[in-house]
Amino acid sequence: MSTAMALPRHKLTVTDYHRMVRTGILTGDEHVELIEGDLIAMAPAGPEHADLVAHIARIMRTQTTFLVREEKPVTLPEHSEPEPDIALVKPRRYRDAHPYPTDVLMIIEVADTSLDKDKGVKVPLYARFRIPEVWIVDVPGRAVECFWHLPVGAESTQYIRSKRAERDLITSETIGGITLDLDGLWKGS
Repeated sequence: MSTAMALPRHKLTVTDYHRMVRTGILTGDEHVELIEGDLIAMAPAGPEHADLVAHIARIMRTQTTFLVREEKPVTLPEHSEPEPDIALVKPRRYRDAHPYPTDVLMIIEVADTSLDKDKGVKVPLYARFRIPEVWIVDVPGRAVECFWHLPVGAESTQYIRSKRAERDLITSETIGGITLDLDGLWKGS
């Protein structure tokens, strides 16, 4: 009978990760993101995923003055730098550093093949860093799941409130004027 042995691991920091990119150890060809100190492979975006990200981002840009970033890193110190599909962030330049949790107002992940990772890993990570609202676009389920309302003061990896919608409009719980027509979202797909 074999017993699994836990080996000591070295968790990469965001600084380590940036150094790997700067020195050419990691290039854009790897398509990875730093999650909890580990380099996690990202699935290539298929046509439907890419279309939905572009479509939702275009809609968000018409509804808010916040900066809408597509597939760009968000720094969650000190061991994570995920690349959410869409992030609504405070409207300023991010030339010297990617947005930090205090800059981020909402994250949207489009999940066609990544639903388990997005809900099981990324949503708790975003909650721990107090991202006010997260939407998961469940492509196979043709629905959007929203998470918001964090406990006051306590460190938490869970949002207190969530909702799932498959039709009609879904509205942000934390940013006024943000809505998404779910019936129109799936047209043409």
